[in-house]
Formats: sequence, C-alpha cells, structure tokens
Amino acid sequence: MKIENNSVPPLSAKPTETIPPVEKKDDHNGINSVRSRQDRVEMSENARLLAKARTALGNVEETNSDYLLALKNQIASGDYTIQVSELARKLIATLHPK
Repeated sequence: MKIENNSVPPLSAKPTETIPPVEKKDDHNGINSVRSRQDRVEMSENARLLAKARTALGNVEETNSDYLLALKNQIASGDYTIQVSELARKLIATLHPK
C-alpha cells in the first residue's frame, strides 16, 4: 500500500510554541528534591525464601548418576534387597535425633 501526499494543508499554519519544562516540587524539601532521591528495592518474603532456596541448591553436591542408575537397574530386575535393620536404624535416627 502506498500513501501519497495529496497536498492537504497542515491543520495549523502557526509553528508550535515551546514551553519550558516544569520543575517538580516536593512539599517537604522544596524544588528539585526529586533528583536527590535514590531508588529502593524491597523483596517480598516469598522472594527471600526463593533466594535462600537457590543458595542452598547451589551448595548441594551432585548425585552420583552411575550409582543411581545401578540401583534403578537392580530394582527393575528384582535383584535389589532391602536391609531392614539398616532401614530401621536410619528411620529412627531421622525421626529422633540425639
């Protein structure tokens, strides 16, 4: 689509007026106090928790994927046996720390 100039005169033949900018006034500190203010950021409680979680995840050791794959294969084939006494000892230690 092509738009052509059809010689329509401008709406106003008068040039626009230049108006000086208005200075913002603060009721407490006078003119130009807006420039002296500094930006502030506040984090919500959820954002703080998320930041802590990200930090904690950064400190977690990587899992041994070969060991996990071997365990998955043992479970799938039915060769994995659970040592009940070891499981009970760990559960008790977790539920009732010293």
